[in-house]
Amino acid sequence: MARAKEPDLLEEMSGELDEDFDLLDGMEEDDSEGWVPTERGDGCQGVVLKIGETRSDFSDEMAPTVTIETRDGQKLRIIGYGAVLRREIQDNDPKPGDLFAVKYWGEKDIKRGKYAGKPYKHYSVAVKRQGGVHKV
Repeated sequence: MARAKEPDLLEEMSGELDEDFDLLDGMEEDDSEGWVPTERGDGCQGVVLKIGETRSDFSDEMAPTVTIETRDGQKLRIIGYGAVLRREIQDNDPKPGDLFAVKYWGEKDIKRGKYAGKPYKHYSVAVKRQGGVHKV
């Protein structure tokens, strides 16, 4: 049985695209640095440039990422590897153009449940949209 020819997506799209269209023209290098807090009270804020996901090196779970540009022009990438930061990012749902702030409160112990007594990293996130501050 003859195998069907795979469709050529570029050929299919050629009628829909302007002849001057070039994906490469819109690409920018991601030169952001990962934000890693070390002390209680460490924080950063800036305008959201990009939202994404990355696979954790520690599990198969995807971690949300928020890339911001600070007031002084530094580009930082906040990665929600830990459960608390992941949930804070997801609950606040930042979008490009929003003002995004994150603060690290240090390690705390889980109070109840099967993981009681185990430490976790505690964070807070706030997002300011055009209509005001969104804080969960």
